[in-house]
Amino acid sequence: MSTELKTIGSCFILTIFLLAGSLTRAQKSPYSFYIAGHTYGTPGTKGNGLYQPFKEKFEYIKNRNEIKFGVLLGDIVSSGPLATDWDKVDADIDSLGLPVHFAVGNHDMENRPLFEVRYGNTYYSFIFNHDLFIILDPNIDGWNISGQQLEFLNNVINTNYLEVDIIFVMFHQLLWWKNNNIYTQFKPNSFYGRDDTINFWSTIEPIFGNLPNKVIMCAGDVGAGYWSTNFIFDKFANISFVATGMGEGDGDNFIVVNIDSAKNVDYDLICLNTPILNCFGELTDYDLMSIQNNLTLNRLLIYPNPTKGIVNMDFFCNDKVLLQVFDTRGSCILEKEYYETEEHTLDLTLYPKGLYLVSIKSNNAQISSRLIKL
Repeated sequence: MSTELKTIGSCFILTIFLLAGSLTRAQKSPYSFYIAGHTYGTPGTKGNGLYQPFKEKFEYIKNRNEIKFGVLLGDIVSSGPLATDWDKVDADIDSLGLPVHFAVGNHDMENRPLFEVRYGNTYYSFIFNHDLFIILDPNIDGWNISGQQLEFLNNVINTNYLEVDIIFVMFHQLLWWKNNNIYTQFKPNSFYGRDDTINFWSTIEPIFGNLPNKVIMCAGDVGAGYWSTNFIFDKFANISFVATGMGEGDGDNFIVVNIDSAKNVDYDLICLNTPILNCFGELTDYDLMSIQNNLTLNRLLIYPNPTKGIVNMDFFCNDKVLLQVFDTRGSCILEKEYYETEEHTLDLTLYPKGLYLVSIKSNNAQISSRLIKL
């Protein structure tokens, strides 16, 4: 009798323990973090630590208790960095009082041994609140993620993707840019060190695109000058592309990423050079899928969608437009020109099943829509 009671009691205690554990995992805490790119600021400046307008927003960051850490997305210091340059950066970070992670840029790596002695490896991962964070270093091999770094990436993904919710991937360069895909319209600060062909769409995107997780990729090599885009947001299948930067002046910004308890993600696009923090509006308003910024081109309808091959396209335009179809690797597989308003057909019968992006462009506007081939 005594033994039986003890056994039942132990099982009861074990059940309560497992139930409590599952509840703890289900009830995940909301949190935020910030990302900031090109944080040394105006091109050509040196030895000033972090960009002054960014530092002036430190009180804002401190006053948001839900912000748990930050990620600096490269070009943290200017060219030819010395130990004193990093000393000033460290002092600025200490004044903020939050953990900060570095995703290194090309300027930071002009003295790679100095960086590695101070801060360790330039690619690594960590888990925070059931989300996986991966820091990559495209400076090692001409913007490619290859060799030991690719082995590291595959191992981290294979080990963790079933156990985590969101996967955040941090790097400096605009890796999703390609000279013949829809992201050509965005201009990075620099193409320094970029090989003619890189393996993002052929190797890296498929690694993440085949995952069940929501993936958010963040880059920081924008916003430094009049020639470059200030910030970017777009969605491609399960991946969101986000870029932020500073140094140009009017367009300077950083982004606060907010994750709620249900693992929904939203963004605060923060202006640096005005007291109106949200002067640029919502970051997601700049999604390529929703930009229809000129009355000469609007209303792109594609049907049936999904399709087995033949689709109808209905759009209004009073000018010549270019139609392009992109596959999941961002490569243009089909291109045609159309004139004025009418219904057109598109034949994808001979193309593989999968997700495609259909884009039409006039001289000064663009509309895109996703299309599924069954």
